[in-house]
Amino acid sequence: MILKEKTLYYLVKVISHLAMISLVFYVLQFYQDGAILKAIGAAFESITVKTYSLRYSNFLIFTYDTVHYYRNSGFCWEPGAFGSFLTIALLFNFLMNDFKLNKEAFIITLAILTTVSTTAYLGVSLLFFLRYRVLNKGSKVTIIAFVILLAIAIPNVPLLGEKIVEIYDQDIRDLKRIEELSTYYDDVQRQIPLNRFASVIFLYEQFDWKLFLGVSNQYDEYYKYEYNINISNGIMDFITKFGVVGLFVLLYRYGTLCKMYLRKTEYVMYSILILLILSFGEPILMLPICVIFMFLPTFKNQDFSVLSFNYRTKYLELQKPNNL
Repeated sequence: MILKEKTLYYLVKVISHLAMISLVFYVLQFYQDGAILKAIGAAFESITVKTYSLRYSNFLIFTYDTVHYYRNSGFCWEPGAFGSFLTIALLFNFLMNDFKLNKEAFIITLAILTTVSTTAYLGVSLLFFLRYRVLNKGSKVTIIAFVILLAIAIPNVPLLGEKIVEIYDQDIRDLKRIEELSTYYDDVQRQIPLNRFASVIFLYEQFDWKLFLGVSNQYDEYYKYEYNINISNGIMDFITKFGVVGLFVLLYRYGTLCKMYLRKTEYVMYSILILLILSFGEPILMLPICVIFMFLPTFKNQDFSVLSFNYRTKYLELQKPNNL
């Protein structure tokens, strides 16, 4: 509400700065198994929490996770979430700067590569394809070629095809032995970590048609106390809370925002698909970086000075939006 039309500008600035900082700490986490980061985290946690984690070392602007020792978690709880934040910031940066590869774009892209996140890689690949299309360097033939290339890459690139199939198979096995897992995780005082696909199937089986309108944002009390389960699919989490209707409202508002910067519905659809790819892996739709989409399109008297001069004179003169 305070930043208004400059919200995206400052989000990109802050996230790009934190991304740069994360690259420094990312290098340090390879030194003596993250000894330096563990020491910093222990000092920070000594004044913030009563119990310590043997897995995480967190100090506000960086998280070192020993399970993901080769991946960059940045300021988030895990690398996939960090990759989602970075990809959204990169999208904002492109929208505001005529899709130029500026300093922020290079920093954010480099940070995305260090996350080794499947969803982030897929999302940023589609984002660069969007950039290619927006700059009028592509045609329908290019779209077909991109789809064919992606179809070939998914089953052949281990990070994509093999990982997705492996996750799906493991999810199905977990659902079939949910009672056994419940007993085990009760004993170790942890929640059952259902993965992407298992989360979708589980929530659909529990709520069925109620998912159309959702069952409120307190639904987690039901499955936490009844089944001791941890959901890890952002799209299904949002649908269960606010329904399919709520998801379409959010995507519509997000599309409205993107439309103010993009020229064609095709480009807006790519932007929506990017958000869906990212949120399939992490529960980011409930976070402020996505909830702001509900409000940004309503601001009046949009100041387009944050956009490049070429972009404003070429694209916005004839169709300057009157609803932002």
